[in-house]
Amino acid sequence: MTKKFMIQKIFSIILVSSTVLSASSLAPVPASAIGSLSPQPKTEAKKEIREKSQEKPKEKSKAEPIVSAPPIKAKDGAEIAVIVNKDAISKQDIYDRAKLILLTSGMANNQQMFETIKEQVKKSLIDEKIQLQASKEQKIFVSEAEITDGLKNISSDNGMTVDQMKEMFKKQGISIKTLEDRLRAQISWVRTVRDAFGGIVHINEKDVSAELSKIQQNKNKNQYDLFEIFLRVENPNQESIIKKDADRIHQQLKAGAHFHVIAQQFSQATSSAKGGHVGWMTQGQMEPPVEANIQNLHIGEFSTPIRTTMGYKIILVKDIKMAGQPAYGQTEITYRQVYIPFTDDMTEAQYQMIDTHIQEMHQIKSCDRLSQKAKDHGYECEISNKASFNSLPAGFQKLFHNAKIGQCHMPIRQEDHLIVAMVCTKESPEEKLPKPDEIRMSLEQEKLNKIATREFNKLKSVSFIDDKSAVSSVVSSKQESAALAG
Repeated sequence: MTKKFMIQKIFSIILVSSTVLSASSLAPVPASAIGSLSPQPKTEAKKEIREKSQEKPKEKSKAEPIVSAPPIKAKDGAEIAVIVNKDAISKQDIYDRAKLILLTSGMANNQQMFETIKEQVKKSLIDEKIQLQASKEQKIFVSEAEITDGLKNISSDNGMTVDQMKEMFKKQGISIKTLEDRLRAQISWVRTVRDAFGGIVHINEKDVSAELSKIQQNKNKNQYDLFEIFLRVENPNQESIIKKDADRIHQQLKAGAHFHVIAQQFSQATSSAKGGHVGWMTQGQMEPPVEANIQNLHIGEFSTPIRTTMGYKIILVKDIKMAGQPAYGQTEITYRQVYIPFTDDMTEAQYQMIDTHIQEMHQIKSCDRLSQKAKDHGYECEISNKASFNSLPAGFQKLFHNAKIGQCHMPIRQEDHLIVAMVCTKESPEEKLPKPDEIRMSLEQEKLNKIATREFNKLKSVSFIDDKSAVSSVVSSKQESAALAG
């Protein structure tokens, strides 16, 4: 994994509990197929391959943040931006968090995008400050040892030490403190809610049996594994402002921002702690506007902002179970990839040779023969381990979605080579019902999530929030742009 994608992965797994969201969906995705390399007149073949190989697929540009872009310069960090009750959020705090998001979310790392997400970052930091204050009031603190353990888990998941991770952040101009602050706020808030209300949340055997019966009945209905980004509309006067925020986030997602990272940072639902993961929902369980919208979505697609009873939601469909069938994303496959060197400075003869080799591979109907053909031509052939569809990069999910076993796919363009892939096996594992203890924990968490939302809304409604940056933004906007671009 390259450094530019390592930082994406690090931030994508900072979740409240020790639950780690798979970061495979954040890995670099392959380019789309370059099309047929059928025989053509000699003078046209090279031109055709070159033109198609230079196409920049949308998926790749979406997955890749511009970490090499000129960095935004920070202003004086001592200047206060917002006062939340008696605590301050500095402009440096906003800058540091925004910089981290830009480098991990897939959005363009430039001045324009910084200005776009600045207000969203500020709202997120205000919420975190309120949560930390509530935890402090209840005498709940997160120790430095716990934060260190959290950093160790994150760095270990990425095959490095904490010191190596800190050095990587330093080279990218990111303060490790903003990562620590995020961990501290998430851990303390979950603990505060559980300590205060865990004792009154009781799930009995009748509840567990009813839920198990519902799960069994739902096997005969279409089900959707959903992620969400939720923005509350707390009073009618906020309607237009929140709608603009939702539209802005939707545009960021369309531009390539990673749904999980944006949900974690900006969603106001408790699911934000899990990167926006809601879980499996059946027809009839969802709000009517949400259910109506997801009917038109395919796996991996997200909706436009949906007005619900409480606010606006953007929904991502991660997986689908059609009635009586296993989940598509849980289907396990093995595949082989042949790597063919391919650059724009090759000779006409080399292009013709590659064209011929790919045509030969498309006549092959088995993985073993594909491996042998690759060996005959001196190409590397990689044999995959068994993997579920939802663990594959988005590009491969689309490539293999309707793939038949033994079918050779059109070439995929990478930076200096082509990939020719073939699915070798497909298996749909038997679906198992959850255990009673798993159901009980899920129901308890669902109730605690509702309590957490209710209690946070109460806290925020009585909080004193003095947004000094909003007062001075009109006066200083030109000065800020000059300083950040300088």
